[in-house]
Amino acid sequence: MLRLVLAGFLALALAPNAAALLPPQAYAEARANAANVVVIDVDGVEFVSDSLCAVSGRVAQVERGEKYEAGAEVRIDTPCRGHVAVMPMPGPVIYQDSAALQASTRGRAYLDAEGRLARWKYEIIAIAAED
Repeated sequence: MLRLVLAGFLALALAPNAAALLPPQAYAEARANAANVVVIDVDGVEFVSDSLCAVSGRVAQVERGEKYEAGAEVRIDTPCRGHVAVMPMPGPVIYQDSAALQASTRGRAYLDAEGRLARWKYEIIAIAAED
């Protein structure tokens, strides 16, 4: 009986982390329903906090929406990790690797009507190396 009770407590202790993760379709839905989708040329990345980076750059292409125009300056706050020893808790947030974010030159942001990331959807776009 004691083992059963301990197993139940262990399951409850682990449940919040597992329950916080979203299924892949939730992120796909956020991409599909984002009011604004822009591709940006990254000029810089600033560490705002232990788990937040600000990506600054210019809009290279507007894929959806009317809030942004090509050439406009933008700053997009995106969750990030790796630049401090503190690791964020597992959950529904998609964290970008800080080093990869700093090294990137282009990204795609899925934004809501107010200009915030929809379900934390920022993608680093890899640029193919020229031969």
